[in-house]
This record gives sequence, structure tokens and C-alpha cells, in this order.
Amino acid sequence: MKFTTLAVAYVVLIVLGDWLAAKYVWPVGFGYSAPAGVYAIGLTLGLRDWLHELRGLRWTLPLVYISGILAWIISSTTGWATLRDVAIASVVAFTISETADSLVYHPLAHRHPIPGLVLSNTVGLVLDSLIFLSIAFGSLTFLRGQIIGKAEMTVLAMFLVLGRRHGISGFLLGYHRARQLFVHPV
Repeated sequence: MKFTTLAVAYVVLIVLGDWLAAKYVWPVGFGYSAPAGVYAIGLTLGLRDWLHELRGLRWTLPLVYISGILAWIISSTTGWATLRDVAIASVVAFTISETADSLVYHPLAHRHPIPGLVLSNTVGLVLDSLIFLSIAFGSLTFLRGQIIGKAEMTVLAMFLVLGRRHGISGFLLGYHRARQLFVHPV
């Protein structure tokens, strides 16, 4: 049941991210902007690691294709050509980046889940951003914004993984450790 619920959330987030990317651009911080699906897609990177942990790549990678097919169907029935381009770009970028993400995450998942999540998501988000932007928009104009937005979601995913593994104390411990990394006493 847990896998099914998370798999549905994964597919919905990808389709939502594709639709938002096809329609809007919004600020992600630090003076940068990105296609609006960046946060939804950023969440899927951490969610993919969770799904991988539950069932493995064999069950997770097909979800990328299901999402692409759904986005394609939506674009075909609504006539949104831009969504169709984004759906194609999404499937290609996700296939490559999620495979690379999995190859990095899998060996680290059980012994070092947080470093594994951060490292695999970093590899995945950079590859996904480069490939997606090149295919969907023919430009890397939003590359920095894409990387920033997805990195913000990786930090959120890190807290969620800690919370899931260790309850609220893990969430707070993760917050405390992250704060130590970013906030230096004067």
C-alpha cells in the first residue's frame, strides 16, 4: 500500500511538474528563475530514492514512462503542444538522470542514506536540468534556477528521510545538522 501511494504521488508530481514547466516561470531565490515545475520535479528526486528503497529500480523506472505517457495524453487531448514537448523532454531527461541517480544511490542507500540521497540527487538534478532544458526549450537559460530549485527540494527530502527513519527527533537532528553546515556563529 505504501509503495502504491508513493508511486501515485510520484507520477502526479511529474505530470504536474511537466504542466507547470510548460505554462509558467517563477523565482527560485538568489535572483534566479526556473520553469515552474522545478519544485514538483525536485521533490520527485527524493521520492524516487524512497521508492527505490522500498522496491528497487525495476519498479521505479517504469513510473517515469507512465508519467510521460500521461503528460503526452493530457497534451494531446488539450492541444497543449508545449506540454507535449515538455513531456518528451521529461521522459528523456528522467530516464538518463534517474538511472544515474539510482546508480549513485543504490550502493550508499543502506549504510549512508543521507549522503547517498544528497549525492545521488545532485547527480540527478544536474543531469536532468541539462538534458530537460536542452530538449524542452533549446536553451540553458534557466539552468542555475533549475539547479537551485531542485537543490532546495533535496534539502527538504533529506529532512523527510530523517523524519521517516527516526521520527520527529530525526527530523530535528537533521535540521540541527543542516543548520550547523549553513549558519556559522559570529
